[in-house]
Amino acid sequence: MADERRNPSTPANPDAVPPGTPDAAENTCRRCAGSGEIDGQECPDCGGSGIVLTPVGGAG
Repeated sequence: MADERRNPSTPANPDAVPPGTPDAAENTCRRCAGSGEIDGQECPDCGGSGIVLTPVGGAG
């Protein structure tokens, strides 16, 4: 069974916020499951880091 988290058609990180957003923290990228790659290519959501910023608690 294919890992759907590494599928390029999987929805992006809906909670991701831009750098500098108050009350945000690093979280694992959902699209690439933290690997930084999809099908041998850099993940477009996290830029290959495997990490995105998301609001903490109810922030955002």
